[in-house]
Amino acid sequence: MKRIVGKIAGVAAAAALAPVMLAATAQAESGPVFFSAGSTNCAIYDDGTVGCDLGSPTRLQYSFLPFLLTVNEIVIDQPFLPAHPTFDPGTPYTRPGGNPLLRDVKTGDGQWGSYIEHAGARCESGFHGSFSCRSKGRSFTSWSGTISA
Repeated sequence: MKRIVGKIAGVAAAAALAPVMLAATAQAESGPVFFSAGSTNCAIYDDGTVGCDLGSPTRLQYSFLPFLLTVNEIVIDQPFLPAHPTFDPGTPYTRPGGNPLLRDVKTGDGQWGSYIEHAGARCESGFHGSFSCRSKGRSFTSWSGTISA
């Protein structure tokens, strides 16, 4: 009899906790993840869009253009476009007061430094201070004052 009562109590406890456990899982935080790498402030949105405000005007080079562009921000938002500048007013990828450091919000450590993965996008610090992001089949890398996309 004690066994049956014990099993019933165990089932009742599990049934009582199930809604709490499911609610905790359902309450997963959504929204953009903000972070900084050096003077670059970035956000990764729930749809995999990656945008970064650059700390100063930075050269952008494409392999298909014979000249460099100077940009203040870069975004990967469409799979059919390379990473490209946008001309949003202000700094849309920077939170008031600044973004937390990449190492403080990282989801792992790579060979050269911290990385974050969110919504299918991945950004990471790399060799000799490089920084790169990839999402939607596109990428960009920043190193020594130039972004390659």
